Amino acid sequence: MRLLTTAGNVALRGSGLFLFLLLWEIAPRVGWADAQFLPPLSAVIAAGYKLWEQGLLYPQLIVSLWRASLGLLLALLVAVPTGAILTGWFPGVLKYLDPLFRLLSNVNPFSLAPMFMLFFGIGEAMKLMIIALVSLWPILFHTITGIRTVDPLLIKTARSMNVSNFVLMRDILLPGALPTIVTGIRISVQMAVFMLVAAEMLGAKAGLGWLVHASAMLSQVPRMYAGGAFIILLGIFINKVILHIEKTSFFWKETVGIFDAASPVNVKGKWSRLFNEYYVSIVVLLFAFIIAAGGHEVNRLNKERFIETTSPQINHEKHTMKQHLPGCTEKEENDTLNYIIGD
Repeated sequence: MRLLTTAGNVALRGSGLFLFLLLWEIAPRVGWADAQFLPPLSAVIAAGYKLWEQGLLYPQLIVSLWRASLGLLLALLVAVPTGAILTGWFPGVLKYLDPLFRLLSNVNPFSLAPMFMLFFGIGEAMKLMIIALVSLWPILFHTITGIRTVDPLLIKTARSMNVSNFVLMRDILLPGALPTIVTGIRISVQMAVFMLVAAEMLGAKAGLGWLVHASAMLSQVPRMYAGGAFIILLGIFINKVILHIEKTSFFWKETVGIFDAASPVNVKGKWSRLFNEYYVSIVVLLFAFIIAAGGHEVNRLNKERFIETTSPQINHEKHTMKQHLPGCTEKEENDTLNYIIGD
């Protein structure tokens, strides 16, 4: 009976999405919508499968994940220490800086794109800075809020034991603020994915945002919708992962048993804690893989782009070598090519 109730709740919650997808498939076919601008859902799925089958999806996906992850990491490295130091050690300074932070957080980073281009060019640094800036403020504000809401009794107890500020921050303030910080990270991820699409339309040659933009410019409408669907799925997946981490932020705490240490409740708590520890480790390893694989893919694509843009220079260098060294070998020509592209 309980299983039937759960299945009914799931079906009810998913009915709206099912009706939307069904309408998407039917409307272009019966003439309710122009199929040239709104292709059927089946055509979009076929375009997405073709992208996957041809191996065109992986580079775009891993590059977008790399940009979003690295931008988020930069925001974390700045926001968490800044919020912790200002809140824990310089609350008076924070009182005067808070209006400035509020003002800057309301500035659309995309409107600052010309300034970023001026300082960082149109390469990866500019895109990463835009994503990092939009991710910075939720983490900073949630770090400040989390530290402020730590139990004052814990802080007074630590102060009475002559605990240093560093130990107080490491052992009490940051652990106590961790759930709130993770909430800020989850909000930052959502904003980073939104901004990622816009950033990848500025001089990018890869990424899901670039895929949508290029498909639109080439009138490949099903592929454009497929790229947009992948962006939505990517955002939902990352949000679910961080939401799970948020729910298990206290995995290191013991579960209190009803009777004694050997009770089934405690055993279950230990297994749950062990699983959560491995889960977080897997997430960290996945994050490291995205950074490494994405960086390699970005370097490969940038090198290909460089070769395309400098091919006249390469041909000129080879021609010059042949004129001065008529007997040059293919290996010498390859060495010249590697020298030009910096390999």
